[in-house]
Amino acid sequence: MVPWDWNAVADRSVWLEPCEESYYYARKWKKEGRRSVLDLGCGLGRHALLFAECGFKTTAVDISPEAIDSVKKSCRENGLDLLAKVADMTSLPFADDAFDCIFAMHSAGHCDTPGMAAVMKEIRRVLKPGGAIYLSLCSKETWSYLCGDLPRIDENTLIKTDGPEQGVPHFFADSELIKELFRDFELIRVRHTDDCCFNGKWGLQKHYFIEAMLNKEPARQDYSGIIGRKVSCTVDRPLGSAHPRAKSLVYPINYGYVDGVLGGDGAEQDVYILGINEPLERFEGKVIAVYHRLNDNEDKWVVAPEGSEPFSEQEILSAIDFQEKFFDGLLYIR
Repeated sequence: MVPWDWNAVADRSVWLEPCEESYYYARKWKKEGRRSVLDLGCGLGRHALLFAECGFKTTAVDISPEAIDSVKKSCRENGLDLLAKVADMTSLPFADDAFDCIFAMHSAGHCDTPGMAAVMKEIRRVLKPGGAIYLSLCSKETWSYLCGDLPRIDENTLIKTDGPEQGVPHFFADSELIKELFRDFELIRVRHTDDCCFNGKWGLQKHYFIEAMLNKEPARQDYSGIIGRKVSCTVDRPLGSAHPRAKSLVYPINYGYVDGVLGGDGAEQDVYILGINEPLERFEGKVIAVYHRLNDNEDKWVVAPEGSEPFSEQEILSAIDFQEKFFDGLLYIR
């Protein structure tokens, strides 16, 4: 995947205005009771911001750090709850079955043919069973594919040679390729549209707009080997301390990591420590629950002193909400 050069975009206004389809799907998915959405290849966040405004638990990813910085800035300015991350669409930093919906407008096809297969594999992994997707792809009937002026890296992929997309691959599809890419989905609607005039410029600009629903079995989480486990922990963020980067976030409980155990992000396994109302440096106890983050690649273990009174699910969720409110996840408790 290759990021856009946003410094080469003379007029960013069009990339800040949500497309007309996003309004429709925000309403449709809301009526269907869907609550979490991933904006895949979010750019400056025009669609992610709209979904967040509509009350969705929204996650936005893009390979461009500049784009993600812009999304975060817009979130702060508009007071929106939105998680934005730099990520490659071929290797997403999220759990299996993380999202109810995925929105990918003019973004998922910025790769070659093997890359497109990898993107679809990740989409199938992070989308929930029965999850909805709306995705656009360039058509092989568009002028840039037919004219032969652009470098071709495989039978379906061209490379743009100028503007903000210089060096960015573009995957072009036809109906047979779409059927293959969406073989695990129920295709709800596929439109083949010619944007014959855009910003006053005429040309043959065809795209496929694809609405589909995923058919798969749900992922199964098994924490039976973790819950009840005795652990020894180092507390690097004791009760009352401030987050090292976000100074306004003060820890209302002790937070640390399990010695000698790595989490999903490759760092030490993080733990929330309940049942101790004073700052700690070390702690030994047992795991009483696991908070499985969906829009992230790590779980959080919840630990408490052995022999302490049991904590209810609501008590645990309330205790960790100061940080987990920024994420989407499920609590597993024995």
